[in-house]
Amino acid sequence: MFGISHRKSGAATPTMERQPQPFLRIYASEFHSRDAELARDLSQLIPEGRSCQMCSAAELAAQMPPPNSEFVLSLLLAPNLLDGLADAVLAARAAGQPTTLIIAVTHAQLTALGQWLHQRANADRLAGLRLILAPNAESAIRQLPMRLSNPGDSNLIRMPLSTEVENSPMRNFYVFSPELHALVRRIRAYAENGIHRTYLLGGPGSGKTSLSYLYYLVRNRGRFVSVNLAAENTGDKAAVKSLLCGHVSGAFPGAGSRTGAFSHARDGVCFIDESHGITGPVMEVLMEAFDAGQYLPFGASAKQPLECAIVFATNRSWETLQNSVNIDEFTRIGAATLSVPELYKREEDMIAVVATTLARFAEKCTTWAQPKGLSEDAWQRVRTCRWHGNIRALVRVLESAFVDYGVRGGDTLIQGEEIEAGIKLWEPATHHSHQIYAVA
Repeated sequence: MFGISHRKSGAATPTMERQPQPFLRIYASEFHSRDAELARDLSQLIPEGRSCQMCSAAELAAQMPPPNSEFVLSLLLAPNLLDGLADAVLAARAAGQPTTLIIAVTHAQLTALGQWLHQRANADRLAGLRLILAPNAESAIRQLPMRLSNPGDSNLIRMPLSTEVENSPMRNFYVFSPELHALVRRIRAYAENGIHRTYLLGGPGSGKTSLSYLYYLVRNRGRFVSVNLAAENTGDKAAVKSLLCGHVSGAFPGAGSRTGAFSHARDGVCFIDESHGITGPVMEVLMEAFDAGQYLPFGASAKQPLECAIVFATNRSWETLQNSVNIDEFTRIGAATLSVPELYKREEDMIAVVATTLARFAEKCTTWAQPKGLSEDAWQRVRTCRWHGNIRALVRVLESAFVDYGVRGGDTLIQGEEIEAGIKLWEPATHHSHQIYAVA
């Protein structure tokens, strides 16, 4: 059978012979750890032959032994108390035990969670975590079954704000949802097994650049070079060829030599963003390079081997891409596809985006009260929004709501009507552009 055991601070841990190995260990306030009804609800989640341990928040410490349970739940505790526990979970995972730390917070703890995530991310110590947002302990326990699975690898992709500028500040892209972890595993597999041409499909603001950079980090060689076709394609073949393949000195009047994106990347990754612009002269240049695995810099007499991997990214649907060019040209790209799951399907990633964005706003407050989080109504409006613009749109809506919140004054929670006003501005339910975007 299974059961709930209670531990007091300083009490000895029961031996394996006397008690089944814990499936779930819960750290909670003294009030919650003694709640009989909560214990009853928890007992329904524990597999037969396993146990659940209720622990007091007083047992949390800077130096903690790795937990011997598969799952650890922080039940509505202040996030700034969790460093020791998170470090203990990392130690367990490093030792080969797939322990998962589930952090449940209230709506008024979102900013504190964002501050903690940012601090852990900057220390590159963010792995093995799952997130729950709930108004109370009972709601958190009801959501718990959906979190009782191992999240996989790191919860973080760190990359420079500008990948081609030395000492550029770093930015954090958070990975919490199972859907995004599944995509990360596939990207890793592509990079590790020689898939050197990849098409990354995802709506606007879904994180395609960060995911492409992960491909480069796993590939672990050469440089990451980014080309935005929407910004740099002039429609002139000579200019496009110079951009991608480079040109030699004297290729045209007054020209010095230029290293193109393919050469600059070496055997790394050339990331071609907004690649729905692969038409006309761009397609001609790419076909020349892809057909033979080599390219000719503009004005040069000798070809060079194409050594870099190519990651295309677009916010257009696959059907839109197919219909934009001749199908024979399109198939010559020959890329494996990856689809970024949309934000509205990824609740845990939404929690992380909201929390870290609110933490950034709070840091800048001087005369306004720092927001502690969202009201329950505000969160429900975020949770049920379609988010065609994904992360970018969510951040814009939060910015708009934060301004209205600051001007209004009063409490420390952003309200539902402030979120709704931002949604009307930045994430309209209907818009002609919605039909052309990639959906996954």
